[in-house]
Amino acid sequence: MPRILVINPFGGTEFHGRANLERIKRPDTQFEMVNIGDTYPLRNNQWLYFKYACTDPTLEKVLWAERNGYDGVFLCCQLDIGLYEARSLVDIPVTGTLESAALMAYTMGKHFTLLSVDYQNGEIQRDLLRVYGLERNLASIIPIHIDANDLYPDRTSDSAVFERVVAAAKTARERDGAEMVIPGCTLFGSLLTHHKDRLEREVGIPSVDGMVAGFKLAEMRAELFRQGAMAAVSRAGYFTKPPNADWNTLRKSQGRE
Repeated sequence: MPRILVINPFGGTEFHGRANLERIKRPDTQFEMVNIGDTYPLRNNQWLYFKYACTDPTLEKVLWAERNGYDGVFLCCQLDIGLYEARSLVDIPVTGTLESAALMAYTMGKHFTLLSVDYQNGEIQRDLLRVYGLERNLASIIPIHIDANDLYPDRTSDSAVFERVVAAAKTARERDGAEMVIPGCTLFGSLLTHHKDRLEREVGIPSVDGMVAGFKLAEMRAELFRQGAMAAVSRAGYFTKPPNADWNTLRKSQGRE
């Protein structure tokens, strides 16, 4: 019975997210969804400084998950907030959204388009794909020009967001030769999964929802880890843990643990 903690690294939650995950999870998987609204009150993190401002509280949730017996963590945001840092801190599997979506897209076709909320956010994700070594099959990045704050249904209706995304996805297919699209924000990625059949009918290519991909990868990795079949992370190099003495000194200075 794997237990997964789903962390929204901002002060909100995807409005179709829980229902989508309930539908695709294994029957014996348990998961909880939390956000960092107690220390990061904004419902978006799309700007460069905000990305860093929400990293520390996200990592605190990851550490809490390990202390409280979770088998894996899924960081539910297309900016993969704190993903590499988390892997260097805990001994349970940690998955991210964009990384998982791009890995899944590689198994589905040759070229994908990233649909970003705006230009800057798309370029941040392009940089992440480069770090991951997964940019090679990126056909294009197309902004939908809806601020992340406005993707919540109390600001913009589902139908208005869907129409904007469909228009961008059609451009991705017809102009750029994309075989699938990756939503650049979980707030509209969960909406597309909620209307999966309609999107594929109107555009003719699938959407790779990083929220679904990242959760299922966390579920699989957690099960393999629990069975002793695969390590959560390699400590041989890049994800080496910080030295205990320095870690303890830093945590004490911060009034933590």
